[in-house]
Amino acid sequence: MTAKKRKKYAQVADVLPEVTRHQGWDVKLDMHSIFPKWKNLVDPDIASCSKPLKIVKDTLWLEVENSTWMQQLQFEKLRILEVINATLRLSRIRDIRFVLPRDSGEQAKKSGPGLSYVPPETKELERFEQQVSIIEDEACREALIRLWYLAKSCRPKKH
Repeated sequence: MTAKKRKKYAQVADVLPEVTRHQGWDVKLDMHSIFPKWKNLVDPDIASCSKPLKIVKDTLWLEVENSTWMQQLQFEKLRILEVINATLRLSRIRDIRFVLPRDSGEQAKKSGPGLSYVPPETKELERFEQQVSIIEDEACREALIRLWYLAKSCRPKKH
């Protein structure tokens, strides 16, 4: 990498933390950081039957495989909240709402397109991490990686 490109990346690295703070994105990035870490945050059984859908007004919406799991997770809600909030630095999840998978067709059309979570390929993530490795500020580099990850993994649902 040329010195000119390094300087350009360094300038972005200097500005990015301030822009994310000013726009309030740092808190949102922190909150949404649980999406890619979900399987490592919760028990394997919980991870296999649920997935985070969205966060609205400090409430995490989890899609749960079936009504049996929904009931079980209601009992474990406080423990799950404690685990999640222990990993967050700048924000807090105040509540969890559980929903069953949507029926295809009519219900999906009424509520709009929504988002689906599709993690990027490991090699693609590694390439991006290599690209931003020039950024010396670790917090800035990690915030940029989280932003990229969320932008890549949250896609409009196809109906």
